[in-house]
Amino acid sequence: MEKALVFSLGSQEFSVRISAVKEIKEWTKPTPFPAAPTFVEGVVNVRGSVIPLVDMAQMMGVSEAQNEKKAIIFLKNGSKIIGFSVSNVTDISEVDETDFKSLPELSSDNLKYFSNGIQSLGDRLIFSVNVSSLFEGSLQ
Repeated sequence: MEKALVFSLGSQEFSVRISAVKEIKEWTKPTPFPAAPTFVEGVVNVRGSVIPLVDMAQMMGVSEAQNEKKAIIFLKNGSKIIGFSVSNVTDISEVDETDFKSLPELSSDNLKYFSNGIQSLGDRLIFSVNVSSLFEGSLQ
């Protein structure tokens, strides 16, 4: 079992492996970055490093209704770091990848690409996010 950071995008819950999380900060307005993809909100300065900030909900094709951004999750993949804006960080949970179920066929192609599957935690359904896919998708 591994620990995962659980967060929300609007009213839906997602998780990422805690080992991929570099840091979590309160959401701050980014500096716009010209000619970036529409899901890139801009760049933020974190202790002298300029880091891209991606709207995770928009990138993954998740409904943005009531998607107030309250936090930035900085994820690392190898030597790269990208900030992802999310609605809220809710908790840290134990996850067992063998418990992930496949997404239903009616899922969007974006969600299928970015997700490892879905897991039931009590009465909650949480989508597991594939961090490697996030980094590949954010660079497209």
